[in-house]
Amino acid sequence: MVRPINTCVLGVGLSGLTFHVPFILALPDTFTLHSVLERNPAAEGGKVKERFGVTPKIHRSIDQVVADPEIELVIVGTPNNTHYAFAKAALNAGKHVLVDKPVTATFEEAKELGTLAKEKGLVLYPYQNRRWDADFFALKKLLAEPDTAPQSIGAITEFESHHDRFRRGLKGTWKDNPAPGVGLTYDLGSHLIDQTLCLFGRPDRITAFIQNLRGIGSPDVDDSFTIYMHYSAGARNTYPLTAILRSHTLSVRSPQLRYVVRGTKGTYTKFGVDVQEDQLKVISSPKAILEGRYGMEPDYLWGTVERIEADDTTVTKSKWPSTDAGNYTDLFRNLGDAIRNGDELAIKWEEAAAVIEMIELAHKTTMSLVDIRVDLPSYSRSFVVKVQPSSTVLQIKEEIYHTCPGQPRTAGQRLIWRGRLLTDDENIDNLWKNEPRIVHLAVHPSAWSSLPPVVQPHTQPLAQPQPTPTVPTQHTLSPTPAPTRWAFATPLQHLVNSPQPPPRSPAAYVLYQHQKALACLCSGITPPPPNVYESTSAARAVAVQMLERSGFIWPAILDEAYPPPSETKGVEYVISQIDGGLFLQLVDCHQSPSPMQEHALKVLSNTLTILTMALPTTPTIRTITPQSTPIPPHVNELLQQLGMPPLRAVNNNANPVGNQPNAAMDDIRQIPIRPLLAPLTMLLLRTLLLLYFIAPTRTPIFGVLIVAWMLYEIWQPIRNGLQNGWGRNPPQNQQQRENNAPVGAQNVDQPNAVPAPGGLPAANVPVRPGPIGPVTLDLQAGALFDSLANLNIEEEQRMLNQATATAAAEPGLGHKITTFLSLFVTTLHPAIWNRRRVALRRREGVVRTEANARNAPLSPPATPPADAEIPATSVDNVAAQRREELRAQFNRRPRWIQRYMERVVAEDWVDDSD
Repeated sequence: MVRPINTCVLGVGLSGLTFHVPFILALPDTFTLHSVLERNPAAEGGKVKERFGVTPKIHRSIDQVVADPEIELVIVGTPNNTHYAFAKAALNAGKHVLVDKPVTATFEEAKELGTLAKEKGLVLYPYQNRRWDADFFALKKLLAEPDTAPQSIGAITEFESHHDRFRRGLKGTWKDNPAPGVGLTYDLGSHLIDQTLCLFGRPDRITAFIQNLRGIGSPDVDDSFTIYMHYSAGARNTYPLTAILRSHTLSVRSPQLRYVVRGTKGTYTKFGVDVQEDQLKVISSPKAILEGRYGMEPDYLWGTVERIEADDTTVTKSKWPSTDAGNYTDLFRNLGDAIRNGDELAIKWEEAAAVIEMIELAHKTTMSLVDIRVDLPSYSRSFVVKVQPSSTVLQIKEEIYHTCPGQPRTAGQRLIWRGRLLTDDENIDNLWKNEPRIVHLAVHPSAWSSLPPVVQPHTQPLAQPQPTPTVPTQHTLSPTPAPTRWAFATPLQHLVNSPQPPPRSPAAYVLYQHQKALACLCSGITPPPPNVYESTSAARAVAVQMLERSGFIWPAILDEAYPPPSETKGVEYVISQIDGGLFLQLVDCHQSPSPMQEHALKVLSNTLTILTMALPTTPTIRTITPQSTPIPPHVNELLQQLGMPPLRAVNNNANPVGNQPNAAMDDIRQIPIRPLLAPLTMLLLRTLLLLYFIAPTRTPIFGVLIVAWMLYEIWQPIRNGLQNGWGRNPPQNQQQRENNAPVGAQNVDQPNAVPAPGGLPAANVPVRPGPIGPVTLDLQAGALFDSLANLNIEEEQRMLNQATATAAAEPGLGHKITTFLSLFVTTLHPAIWNRRRVALRRREGVVRTEANARNAPLSPPATPPADAEIPATSVDNVAAQRREELRAQFNRRPRWIQRYMERVVAEDWVDDSD
């Protein structure tokens, strides 16, 4: 007969007297309660004798326990911050150890104990008793059901596990005091995380929200948590899976929610926690644990399965019984068999250590994640990533890879902040303090793991035709139409199926270089002809002017000559069609490009960026020359036979206003008097009542207020009528005149004629101002706002462009005060301030870009290869020359302008500082 294991239980609180001592006493063939650790027993036998009538040996310190040679097994049920020290001491003394959850406070401590137990050849067992709950047995049985089973819920997409309670105050125990391993996440979270890892394994990502919800006690001791464990689709999970683990300390519900499991065919919902803990608190004798009804869950706590039928409409409900009783006794039986017979542990120590690792990761992600907005201007898209405050730029790129559609690889990402390229080793703590965290993302076309995001099209009202992109002959600060993007659906789509940009387009030279580079990479692409406008210096000048006025520097690589063809074949690209788009696909990734192909790839890296920029456009102006067409006689004869009035030719040189003497009366007739009559009558009545009760002659101020109020009330109905479009529909006789006019003369003789879609008003035609409508009011207000917002902008820009030190004097104090007061008053209106801010940001962007290029450090010269025919320093020479030109231009500016530009670079953007 095998001798029972002499066991010592450390701690006789809730854990020891409820979850450990009863099972040691209930299994006398396996265990013997040799002793307990109780520092201050009130009587002989201590709390164990008081509760169960058994008198074990009492030790008062851990040193006495480890020094007792009779003890074989030590059960650690003391406060959480002592688990590591007591377990390590027991293992070093050659004793087997059962450690209550959480096994340690840190993952490193857990790994150290596991290594020590293996070296000593001892059993180290984690007390994760919730694996033997009745509802967990029922859940595992449900998830094991085949898809063809009548109650199968299909593939799991979301797993929600709760252990909620309502507890308004503190209990006054050691769990309320801050210490390592203390808090509800370590307490109840250990069970929820352990069950989740048992079901689904290690997650791919974890996000947590841990807090002291009640705001009582120490803020470092959490009393509520929500942990999200994310699983990607793979071999184990058909669909992406999210496990939501939650414990709320102010949850008012009876019974509390336990599980919600969502699958592709149904949902499993379970209320109520396992009954064993409540039974253990009130059992009269440990022998009751072995009785038949122990651990059996009542049927009113059984879960419910809601399942969708084959018609995808009907939902059926059924009970999912918890037929298997919960039984923590099996944990202790397995522990005894492992010590005496060497049986395999039902719970490996590594699994308990993984629980502590998840808790540590949850605390690291809790309340410390910061939001960073990432703008992807090339695709008109913005999104937010969440990272740690101590993250580096490289970690932001990794998060962008997981968040951004298309998953751009980190090597192909470029993050730009305030016009500066961020390096991978920079820490975000040093970049942002209190200002908004915003970066701009540029992605190399080859870095997309899948299809990049779809460009959001720019929508305009249907009544307004889309502008045709042409060459802007002058760049001014006046408002321009919305930019049209020279964007193509795929890198080669425009080259094969789309028309060329209009003649003398600002992108013509860039597109020519783009096509030339593509032809160097793929033999299936015909190179562009050499002697065309797109290859001339005039086209280059237009492109350079376009870039520089947009705040960019012309890439020198576009001006360099291609290396001569070499004998080496280089790489080979072929045209492939993917999702309806044309792409260049590399045939053999092990080949090396030739010098000419390397140059072409450098050219493409610049042209692709330029061709996807937003270019300002101007609409094409067409002059309509109306012609008077004589009416054939037979037409009027035919109309006379039909009883219709004859047609009359209109003289093009006639005065249009003179031909319509009643036009003003027609507009007046369009004003609806009836809607105005009621408010004006009521206004007059209220005014008379006020004048009757308040004598304006005695208190003139009240008279002035009444008059002002009356004028304001009069203006309201008139303004509403104007905005509702009085007079927009011409009178019937005017419509008849328009319908009877010849086609060729409609746009000339009718002063209010609307041009056809796509057309514009005729030139040199007198136009009588039409009635006021909402469109006219909006245009007038917009023009007024633009004028006030751009106050002194053009004059200040002219001063900034001065190239000599004596060109412009610094504005005087009076000018500054006048400008300040004017802007202070006008920019109180949000629309004016927004327009002013856009203009200032545009000007600051040019100043910052010039400063970055001017102050960029000179890179060390590259060592050219021995067989190179063209010096490798040509690019550096061009860049250095451009840098010196910018510095010389800056030095020639007046000192007060230099100070202004330095202040712009040193301070925040105008958007970030308001």
